[in-house]
Amino acid sequence: MKGEEQLWSILNDKLDTLRASNRLPEAIRVAETALEVAKRAFPSAGSPLATSFEKLGQLLDQKGDRVSAREYLVKAHAILEKVKTPDQRAIYRSARRLAFLCDNLGQSEEAISFYEKAIAAGIQLEELAYSDLGTMLNNVALIFRKSGRQKAAEPYYLHALQIYEKQLGPDHVDVASVLNNLAVFYTNERRYTEAEKMHLRALRIREKAYPPTHPDIAQSKCNLAVVYHSRGDYAKAAELYRASLKSWEASEKPSKDYEIVLGHAHCWGAAVFSSRGGIGRRVRLRTVWGNPWRFESSREQLG
Repeated sequence: MKGEEQLWSILNDKLDTLRASNRLPEAIRVAETALEVAKRAFPSAGSPLATSFEKLGQLLDQKGDRVSAREYLVKAHAILEKVKTPDQRAIYRSARRLAFLCDNLGQSEEAISFYEKAIAAGIQLEELAYSDLGTMLNNVALIFRKSGRQKAAEPYYLHALQIYEKQLGPDHVDVASVLNNLAVFYTNERRYTEAEKMHLRALRIREKAYPPTHPDIAQSKCNLAVVYHSRGDYAKAAELYRASLKSWEASEKPSKDYEIVLGHAHCWGAAVFSSRGGIGRRVRLRTVWGNPWRFESSREQLG
């Protein structure tokens, strides 16, 4: 048995070398061999066996075979959860990887389940970056929103806000980005009083942190304009809408958000700037999401 354990170790070293040199087909063949050796050498299904399942799954994901990758990664995760003293960091990394993978495969319920497991494990890791948790909470909220379960999404936005405020304080610009997303969510739900409150707070933070022409300030003003327009306060909406366009136009390189708002300006010019009548009430505007979370690929480094 000791000989096979040593062989497994040698195969893993070779696998890592092949992957580092981008020799993916050879790495996959070695990973398959290492897995068979692990099944014999570690019959108690401990961490080495989980490692072999995980590495093969990662390589298949890198190859683009996500369906097959999921099969091996799920087996690895099941082993990690069953060990006598669970390694929360290993569980976090495994669940996080599977969550992103299932999300990319369109397997929403499975993705939610693994996101939840990753979040639960991640909260126990003191050194974990708050942005990692924020990314996962945001992704769960997006899944719920896309599937029409709006009420289920709200707690995840609020949880993300709580984490960002705890880590950064209430007046950090990243907190403003979370507030913006929560406010846009409330706008889409027609909860305009709550949306206004969140947008105003985000705007105050940004105005203290940035110069007047900063695009994030323009974004906040634009989204506030949408809230006021939706409530029928066309004068206030027009004022903020003009201010947001002015800020974007003053910057050296206007963002893509500016193009979105500029497109809406034609509607506003006819419906709001010149009238408060029925035409204005029929205009539908798109709010601008400010996402502090980077949606990450399920593909990660081995190790």
